[in-house]
Amino acid sequence: MRRIPRPVPRAKDLWRFRVLGAIIPDLDGIIAAEQENLPTPASPILRLHMRPALLAGIAIVERAGPEMLRMLRRHMMGDNKFRFIETTERIIAQARWPRSLQMQLI
Repeated sequence: MRRIPRPVPRAKDLWRFRVLGAIIPDLDGIIAAEQENLPTPASPILRLHMRPALLAGIAIVERAGPEMLRMLRRHMMGDNKFRFIETTERIIAQARWPRSLQMQLI
């Protein structure tokens, strides 16, 4: 998902900033230098050499918990921010419920 870094860069550079870059600071620069196209819904395959960074970012967020997800909201704008908040709030709410109650709701 895209993010808006602070300070806001030139409009032509906005395409390269992703949420994962807020967790792993050098990632946006590496992706731009390699002219790497990150996965999209139309083409969801991530190249092998990029997978460790994605997994590391996921592990960092998982370990940090809900506070990391809330911190990442500050890096979002517009529709992306709305979708990110909607998705993460659902994840946070499910994590708080006892497992037995979750199973009853399914």
